[in-house]
Amino acid sequence: MMQTHSITLGRNIPNSGKVTKQMWLDFVHNEVCTSLEYATITEGTGIYRGELEQCMIISVSTDDDSIVQTLHDIGARYKKQFNQDCYLYSTTHNPQFVLT
Repeated sequence: MMQTHSITLGRNIPNSGKVTKQMWLDFVHNEVCTSLEYATITEGTGIYRGELEQCMIISVSTDDDSIVQTLHDIGARYKKQFNQDCYLYSTTHNPQFVLT
């Protein structure tokens, strides 16, 4: 069954400021574009440990487990590169998915 898989990546760096737009664009170019053929990237605002935080959400609709693993790999690289505590992974079931 087709699902939308998303990882949410916070932009606060513990004790070191924020992931800037340029840092984010470099990460997308070097890590995301080289790993995924398609994705949707959305900006958002979240709350982590009681604090507002800008975040980026990478979403892919697929039924391919290898693409889901690639999303997790991207999240792990982001965590390491930007000293993050975690990333959020979520799924949404798509009972009807039509590309036109």
